[in-house]
Amino acid sequence: MAEIREFRAPETAVQKKNFGVEIIKHRFSTAIRILIAVLVVATIIVILRNQYKNQSYTGVKIGARGEKASLSDNSYLVSKGRIITYSKNGISSTDGTGKVLWNMTYEMQNPIVHEAGGLVAVCDYNGHIINVINSTGKEYEIDTNLPIRDFAISKEERVAVILEDTNNSWVNLYDINGNKLVEIKATMSKTGYPLAVTLSDEVMGVSYFYVDGNKMRSSVTFYNFGGIGENTPDHIVSSYDYADAVVPLLVFLDTENVFALGDSRLMFYAGAKKPVSTADTILSEKILGAYYGDTNIGLILYDTTGEHKYRLDIYQNNGKLKSSYAFDMDFKDILIQNNQILIYNEKKCIILNSDGQEKFAGEFPEGVLCLTTTESNKKYIAVTKDAIETFVFE
Repeated sequence: MAEIREFRAPETAVQKKNFGVEIIKHRFSTAIRILIAVLVVATIIVILRNQYKNQSYTGVKIGARGEKASLSDNSYLVSKGRIITYSKNGISSTDGTGKVLWNMTYEMQNPIVHEAGGLVAVCDYNGHIINVINSTGKEYEIDTNLPIRDFAISKEERVAVILEDTNNSWVNLYDINGNKLVEIKATMSKTGYPLAVTLSDEVMGVSYFYVDGNKMRSSVTFYNFGGIGENTPDHIVSSYDYADAVVPLLVFLDTENVFALGDSRLMFYAGAKKPVSTADTILSEKILGAYYGDTNIGLILYDTTGEHKYRLDIYQNNGKLKSSYAFDMDFKDILIQNNQILIYNEKKCIILNSDGQEKFAGEFPEGVLCLTTTESNKKYIAVTKDAIETFVFE
C-alpha cells in the first residue's frame, strides 16, 4: 500500500474557499464605506442645520404685495401662512397673497376666536351661538342655549364650552354639527368654577377655581371620553390640586403635551390618553404675558437686573427652562412658530431662534399690524395698514 506523506486539497476547493473569504472582505469593505458616507452626510446636515438655525439677518425688504384692503380696525389670529381677520361685524380668512379664502358676517359685541387644524370658531362673549368654519368656508352652528364664557376647539371637530346659568356652570362638549356629546355640571361646592378649557383628540382638560371661606385653590382635571375614560368615575383620568393659586390658562400644545399657567406657577403635563404632571415651576416674579407655539412657551417678565426692561424666558414643552433673552423694545405681540420667535411692534422687530439667540433686530420697511410665518424662515406675511405683504429677511 502506498504511503501517503502529504495531502493537498483539490484546486477547486481552494478556489472556493478563497472566493468565500473575498466575498466577506468585500461586504465588510462596502459596509465600512457606507457607514463612512452616512456619517459624512449626517455631519454635513448637522453643520448646515446649525448654520441655518444660527444665521443672522442684516435687513428686511418687501417681497410680494397682496391686494389692498381696509385692515387697520380689525383684530387678527395668525396661523402659519393664513391670517384670520375679525371684528364686531364679521370674520374672514386670507392667504399670503391677500386672497380671501372665505368670510362670514355677524353682529357681535365681544367676539372670541379660536383655531385648530384648519377649523376656525367664533362666538360672542355671553352669547349662545358658536359659528365654526372649515378650511373650505363651510359653516356650522352650535347653539348652547346658555351664555358662553369661553370655549376650545380641536382638529377632531369637537368644541368644549364653558357655560353659565343662574345657579350653576357647565362644561359641555359638542361636535361641530351642534350635537351635545358630554355635559358636566360644575358647582363651587363640588368641582369649583371653570376658568379654562382645552381639547385634544379624546381628552379634555379643565381648570377649576374653588373658594372655601378664606381658602382658595385650583385644580387641573383631565377627562378622557374614549375607551380609557369609560373605566374611570366621571371619565376623570387625572387631576391635580394647587393651593392658593388661580389658573386661567390651560393649553394643549400638541396631542401629547399640555401646559397650564397660574398666577404664581407654570405646570406641564404629558400623555395623549392620560396626562400626568411632568413639571411644576414656582414663579416668584410678575408675569406680564404668555406666548406659545408647538414646542416652546415664552413668558414675559420685567428684567430684574436693571440692565434691560423686559426678559423673555423660553421653556420647552417638558417644562425645562431653555433660555432667557433680555430686551428693551416695547412690543405689540410675540409670535412663536417654525422654531423661531418674533418680538415686534408696528415699526421694529426682533427675531430669535428657538434657543433664544438673536438673529435680527431692526426696523420694518412699513408699519405692521400683525405677522405670521411661512414655510421659509426668511419670509413672513405682514398685515400693514392697507395691504398684505411678504417681508423677506436677508
